[in-house]
Amino acid sequence: MQKKLLLFLFLFFGQKIFSQENLPTIKADSLKVDIRVDDDYFVKGGWTLDPTKKPDIFSIGSKWLYNSKKVTFITDIDSISVNIKPNSKYNFIILLNKKTPCYIQIATSPNPIFMNKIIAIPLVFGFIIILISLYNYRNRLNNAKLLYCGYVAPSLFWCMTFLSGYIHGNYNHFKNVISELGAIGTKSEIFTSSALMILAVLCILFSIGFYRTSQKFKISVIPAILSFCMPLTMIWAGIFTMGNEFHSLTGPLPFLLILGFLLAYLLWKKNKAFTEVSKISLLSFFISALILLRFTKPYGYEYEGLIQRFFYLAWTIWSISLAHYLSNKIKELKQ
Repeated sequence: MQKKLLLFLFLFFGQKIFSQENLPTIKADSLKVDIRVDDDYFVKGGWTLDPTKKPDIFSIGSKWLYNSKKVTFITDIDSISVNIKPNSKYNFIILLNKKTPCYIQIATSPNPIFMNKIIAIPLVFGFIIILISLYNYRNRLNNAKLLYCGYVAPSLFWCMTFLSGYIHGNYNHFKNVISELGAIGTKSEIFTSSALMILAVLCILFSIGFYRTSQKFKISVIPAILSFCMPLTMIWAGIFTMGNEFHSLTGPLPFLLILGFLLAYLLWKKNKAFTEVSKISLLSFFISALILLRFTKPYGYEYEGLIQRFFYLAWTIWSISLAHYLSNKIKELKQ
């Protein structure tokens, strides 16, 4: 019996060792690796080899959006290309400094949580009901209360960010972008995606109040219209989380909001009643413009999270300032 057990263990571990030794292997002298998906760089110099992970998984796309994709790992001295299909995995080894094996797995990622039918259908109906209710009770909506969401939404956003980072467990607020908190398969995916939906509703309510109050005081409504870019971005990021093929399609929307900061200054500065808030809008524009540092070294490469937070800081200052000033104007009008 003991001999049979020893033979079984020998065959089992022998098969494991044999299968590992027969994995495709490429070489590397540097920890940094480029990853290319089809003809585009997905990660350029951003993938770091980690021999402790067995395997270190690189997930791609959403399984129902493509027939196959060509994934290429490029080290400083070698490369490997793989045609990966939905519901498949590919394992290989990157031999670091000719002695340390780094086990890599390329795998297709599952669908984001809100793209599952069981959750997506109630979510869509929920938003439809909210929109219909807002339309039906539009005459009863109090502008001051709607503007109050300008205080709540940014405050909740920062709380969500830090709490999601804690749930994520391996997150650096200076280096990692917000989208990584909701990335497919992370511990914080469900919490972050759900929080973004709640935040989107609050931002919609604020933008409605902003738009209506702008009309009331006969100032340009263009900044208010552009403020709707924020909830649209949040809804999109909550549904098509990082790791999904559609995630980056709303990239231009934050720049439209930045344009809204600038237009608020240009269009309101001549109105004496809104001179102060127009100056704060200009300040928000300059703070948000720091996001352009992402195109310079070392900021955009090592501290992309910090750069991105300049935009959210500008949005926070703008939303709270607008909520404060516009609410006070409503109170003054009533008096």
